[in-house]
Amino acid sequence: MKKMYGWIVCVLSIAALVAPTMAQGNRGKAELQVSGGTITVDYGRPSLKGRDMLSQLQDGMFWRMGMNQSTTFTTPVDLTFGSTKVAKGSYSLWLLKTGSSFQLVFNSQTGQWGTQHDPSKDVYKVDMKQASIPNSVETFTIDLKSASGGGVFQMEWGKTELSAPFTTGM
Repeated sequence: MKKMYGWIVCVLSIAALVAPTMAQGNRGKAELQVSGGTITVDYGRPSLKGRDMLSQLQDGMFWRMGMNQSTTFTTPVDLTFGSTKVAKGSYSLWLLKTGSSFQLVFNSQTGQWGTQHDPSKDVYKVDMKQASIPNSVETFTIDLKSASGGGVFQMEWGKTELSAPFTTGM
């Protein structure tokens, strides 16, 4: 009996050590160095597995832009996306389908489970440019690319690329 108890404790200890590593394996991080610090996006990375997830999003519905815990966008500097000014800070990110287009939504609540969107805490909405890409991207990917005066927020999944350029400072 003592031997069995020892094995159970050993197996549970190994599981406790391995589980966080496995969960982190489904997380992605995008970073962009700008004057004033580093802009980061921390997000879950689901795979398509034969589905076309973005086309399933209904008009007026939000998507958590990842999986598990909500996607977190952190900027140490003020940003401007078109005419929308985003103050430095941390936000959860959401994707809103509006007709045949999409908006990037910045929400003041962070750290919540990815399905717990509170629209009353949405603080900024940014129109996204949509493009078709030739090769399908199986695993959801967010990237922050450097551009003159700022950068570009870009996400790819399936054969869809959504992007939004920004400048630093207001």
